Amino acid sequence: MNAYLHISEFRDKDGIGNDIKGLREVLNSSGIKTEIVCQNDLSDGSIKTLQTEELHNESNLSSNSMHILEYGGSGYPIDSFLSFPGRKFVRYQNITPPKFFKPFVSNEIFRSFELDYKKSILELHKLKRFTERFLPSSKYSASNLEDLNIVNSSVLPIVRKYGWKGEKRNRKNGYTLGYVGRLVPSKKIEDILFLSYFLKRIEPKYRILLIGNVPSIFDDYFTNLKQMARELGIGGNVQFRMGVQDSELPRFWEEMDAYISMSEHEGFGIPLVEALSYDIPVFAYACTAVPETLKDAGYLFRKKDLNSLEKLAEWIHFILESQSSVRPVDGPHASSKRREVCMDYDSMPYGRVLKQIFTFKEAAAS
Repeated sequence: MNAYLHISEFRDKDGIGNDIKGLREVLNSSGIKTEIVCQNDLSDGSIKTLQTEELHNESNLSSNSMHILEYGGSGYPIDSFLSFPGRKFVRYQNITPPKFFKPFVSNEIFRSFELDYKKSILELHKLKRFTERFLPSSKYSASNLEDLNIVNSSVLPIVRKYGWKGEKRNRKNGYTLGYVGRLVPSKKIEDILFLSYFLKRIEPKYRILLIGNVPSIFDDYFTNLKQMARELGIGGNVQFRMGVQDSELPRFWEEMDAYISMSEHEGFGIPLVEALSYDIPVFAYACTAVPETLKDAGYLFRKKDLNSLEKLAEWIHFILESQSSVRPVDGPHASSKRREVCMDYDSMPYGRVLKQIFTFKEAAAS
């Protein structure tokens, strides 16, 4: 039996890329030869991929082949995916609603976002007719599918090992809060800047590390963020670190005293769990899949108006200050909970779960 993981663009350093690599490793370890099929390979080249067109010439294709489409929106040729012989599955990674982008792009680009979103809904309805099972990465994403009357789903978290690193932070003069990921409107980086303003009023040496990348289509958004930091008088407290390599990330994680997420749309949230693995307190806006991903190991808040952000800054400062006391608020219990959640993800029997999903049809027919 062979398996093929389909994706329009294979990037090995983003969330979907991590999931593809994890799925590939688990399936190969289970004795299922697995290849990545894409239209554009934007990875480092360490994993050999097939072009979509090349797959039509594969001699190993048969009705026993498995095809898994990583779906986070339109882009991959659905008809081509459905035309390959074999069983079909959809790995659903959620679709960001275009409403988040409207203030930061032209009307023409926003209309294209809207059209892509509508096309994605239509594609999901089409895939529903030919797909054995959808594999959403969270219960939240599964509920989104249910809204489209897609109920043949099994939740499978992002397939990745995190490892428990524990506390190894390089403490400096003052506290450092961090964020890792794309700097796009749905992540609400501007709310992190407002929080930084209130933190600076409490302690001038607070530092904010914003680590990630900015898609070129959101250059105006990034420009607005930098201007906002200057206008709030926090330019010296906020560091934008773009294009950081994977090998550099551990150094930045170890500098953080806390992790902050203001995102308003998450289908899962790998950086949330990665922060837990470094024993870092996580403060996160409680929406979409965030509470589910953190499993009670983070500090959640549900309001982000200016008054609430001021109180959040005081809360964060109180917790970080207490760490140096005899009985810290964020003490052994909080640390053990972070470790427990991290180990839960690491010990998840992905191979067994996938085998159960892929053999269900055969078992039911026997």
